[in-house]
This record gives sequence, structure tokens and C-alpha cells, in this order.
Amino acid sequence: MSATLAQWHIEHVNFARLLASLEAELDRFHEGETPHYELMLDIMFYMTHYPDAVHHPKEDLAFALMKSREPRLCAIVEELDCQHETLHAAGGELVERLGDIVNGSIASRESVELLARDYIATFRQHMSFEESRMLPIAARLLNDDDWAAIDAEIRHVDDPLFGPNPEPRYATIEEHLERQVRV
Repeated sequence: MSATLAQWHIEHVNFARLLASLEAELDRFHEGETPHYELMLDIMFYMTHYPDAVHHPKEDLAFALMKSREPRLCAIVEELDCQHETLHAAGGELVERLGDIVNGSIASRESVELLARDYIATFRQHMSFEESRMLPIAARLLNDDDWAAIDAEIRHVDDPLFGPNPEPRYATIEEHLERQVRV
């Protein structure tokens, strides 16, 4: 397996952890308790910046190359491209709504919860499909030169939360994840 595929798998595991944390806050929300809105906003800020700016564009390049080598993947790759766009748009809307709540605006709990739960379900389903279907195909179709070309196409950016030098902006998420490990 290429280093890029291994990294994508690790990133999917990390994204799943963040989605679980977001879902736990939504459960508090649903039960009438006050969730940690700042944590929710920080998670969504991360999800709309790292996956949308680095992870998905790199996948898009790999999937396009895979499609050129195996045309039967055309419809699947087009669907995954649409899912990336859908996740980006839904994530941006969720960031906006959570930002409004954090800044004191009135927002419908139900609308925020519905949007967030749909985002979580869509993202999970998307990752599951990539893990089960696309990563094995990528391992079969793409070689080291392909991965080097894909890596060269997208400027390398360390993961700002799970990378070697986490950004201070994500300290609340780091503390939350550390507490989860201790429990």
C-alpha cells in the first residue's frame, strides 16, 4: 500500500473520531442540554479546512487517474466528486450556523441538528465507501510514479490538528480528544 493510501486511512480514522465527538454534542443538544458549541464549531472549522482543502482534492486527482485507467469507474468517481462538493457545501453551512450560535444569534435547534446529523451520516457513508471500494482499487491501479505525481500536484500541508505541530486554534479539540482517551 502506498504511503498516501495509508495516510488517507489514518485521516479517515481521525475524521471519524471528530464526527463521533460532534455527534455526542448533538446528542446533548437533542436531550435538551447545552452542548459545547465552541467545540462543535472548531470541529467543523477543521472539517471544512483540512479535508476540503487537502484530503479531498488529493483523492479527486487519484480518482480521476483511476477513471482514466478503468473507465467503468466513471460513474463512481463522478458520484464521489459530487459527494465532496456536497460535504463542502453542507460543512460550510454548518460552520456558518454554529458561528451564529456562538456569536449569540438565535437559531433553530432542530435545523442545526438536522443539518449536522445529515452531514455526519453523509461523511461516514462516504468514508466507508472509499475505504471498502476505492482504496483497494487505487492500490491496484496506481503505482509509485502516480502517487509521486499526485503528491506533487497538491502542496503538502501538515494536518493542523493531528499533524506534528498542531495549531493552537485546535487546542479545545485536542483537550477533548485527550479526555476521551482517559475515560
